[in-house]
This record gives sequence, structure tokens and C-alpha cells, in this order.
Amino acid sequence: MIASGPAPGFPLAFPLLLLATWITAGLLVAATIRLGVMDHPGHRSSHTKPTPKGGGIGIVTAFVLAVPIGRVLHGMAPLDLPAAGLLAATILLGAVSWLDDVHQWPPILKLGAQVAASVLVALTLPVPATLPWFVLSVAILVFMTNAVNFMDGLNGLVSGSVMLACLALGVLSPGSPLVTMVFPLAAALTGFLPFNFPAARIFMGDVGSQTCGLLLGAFALVCAFQPGMPPWYAVPMLFAGLIYDVVYTLARRWRRGARLMEGHREHLYQRATQAGLSPVAVTLILWSFVLWGGVMAYITMLGMLRPTSGLSAVILPQLAWSTVVERRWTKRPGPAE
Repeated sequence: MIASGPAPGFPLAFPLLLLATWITAGLLVAATIRLGVMDHPGHRSSHTKPTPKGGGIGIVTAFVLAVPIGRVLHGMAPLDLPAAGLLAATILLGAVSWLDDVHQWPPILKLGAQVAASVLVALTLPVPATLPWFVLSVAILVFMTNAVNFMDGLNGLVSGSVMLACLALGVLSPGSPLVTMVFPLAAALTGFLPFNFPAARIFMGDVGSQTCGLLLGAFALVCAFQPGMPPWYAVPMLFAGLIYDVVYTLARRWRRGARLMEGHREHLYQRATQAGLSPVAVTLILWSFVLWGGVMAYITMLGMLRPTSGLSAVILPQLAWSTVVERRWTKRPGPAE
């Protein structure tokens, strides 16, 4: 992702590219609705009637088309090895996830696609060329892919959170090549969001949530290992709310002896709605955690906080949120856990 500098027309052309990405994503999402691939409600669902899914097709397609153009506008080749590897992994995971949305494949096949895509990204991104760092990078990518997928259970929660995180990453890295990735993804998600929030005409499906998770993991690795990017703590701060929810829920289920790979409705965001909070309110609260993480990352980058203090500042609201949710959940009408 080495750049010689943005082209002279970049300040005008790049916003036009983002506008085109937004329109393209919206048109493709609208077309996907007509495909009629339905998500039928089950015991783990938050929705109550069959709803089209697969809106992530529009997000992924618009993003993949926009990135090479954005790179050219930024003074780079349309693709280099890291960018080509990331886009190839995105297409691979998106294709397998879309087929899974249609055919409901066994989880082991989905995990295989996640690992394959993560290996491809780790092999092509500029991460340290040692086995421990390679294994850790693959683990981070697989974790982020699944974490975002697990959290995609309320209208707008994941799509809005990833959109805000990408916008924040772009603001935190002005002029860096990273903007050619994060801003197009934000634009594509903006094209999808009106179809999903506050009322859902279509869901992202695994094709959207898993690819967004993979891309966020890749952005985290780029920030950690490539000079001139936001620091390593930027993505963890921005996504602290979603990461905390996943880790907290897994820890609680492990302590109770529940099967960690079994489907459930025990995430904090799910318990919050079960305890009487509206889905829109819960989504907005999770969005606010992303914004708070962006503020803390910016303050930390200015040197006003140490990274450990900044990370603590984004964890404190999560501790308060989980306490409030658990108390409301235990007082709700219904059977005990």
C-alpha cells in the first residue's frame, strides 16, 4: 500500500467515486431483494417474519469495484500484492458465504472458507514473516470474521458499526493509502443501511457480515504493522463494544458449561432486547460505543492518553453496559436461565 501521493484531481474525483460506490451498492441491494432468498425466523432470530437476505452482495461488489479506482486516484497502481490478496480473499469468502446463505452449508465448510481467506490475507499483507506472527494474524482474522458475524442480529447494528468504524479510520489516517479501502467500504455500507435500518427490507447475510469482519481484521493488521497508518490500538478501540460482547458472552457460556459452538441468543445485545429495550435503542447504543472508541483513539494518538489508558476508557462503558443489561435481564418476566 505504498503511494507516491494522490493525483491532482483526488479531492474532487475521490468523493465522486464514493458517491458512485454508494449508488452502486444501493442498486445492487435493491436487486438482491428481488432474488427472494429468505431468512426464515427461528428460535435464535430477532425477526418474526421471513425477510430477504444476501444484501452483502451489494456491499462486497461495490467495494471490490471501487478499491482499484480509488488506488489509482491516490497515485498507486490499481492493485499490488497486499491489495490483490485482500480483494481475492474478500471475493472468496463472499462467494462461499453467499452460497451458504442460499444452501445452509455445514459450519465446518464455513470455517474452512474463513481460514482459507484469512491465510490468503496473512500471506499477502506486510505482517512479520515469522510463524508465530503468521498464526496470530490468521487467528485475529478468523476471530474478527466470526465476531462480526455473531453480532449481526439486529437491524443496522453491524452495518452501522462497521460504517462508523471505517469513517473513523479514514479520519484518523488522512492522506494514507488506507483511505482507499475504508472510505469505499463505508460508502458501500451507507448504500445498504437504508434497506436495513430502522426497519429491515433485507439482511446483510453471511456474505456481508463475514466479509466485513475479515476486512476489519485486515485493517487492524495494517494499522499494527505498516508505518504511516493509525496505531495498533485504533481498531480495538473502535470495535471494543462488539468485541467485548462476543468475549463476554463466550466467557459466560464457558463458565456455565454450555457448548461454545452451539447457536444461542445470549449476546448482550440480544439480552438487552429480551429485557425490554427497543432494538433501535440497542443499535444506537452500540453505534455510540464506536464513536466513543474513535474519540479515545484520537485523543490517544495526540499523546493525551497512554494506549493502556485509552483502552481502559473504552472498556469502562462496556462494563457499565453489561451490568445494566444483566440486571434488567434477571428482572424480566419469564423463566430463569
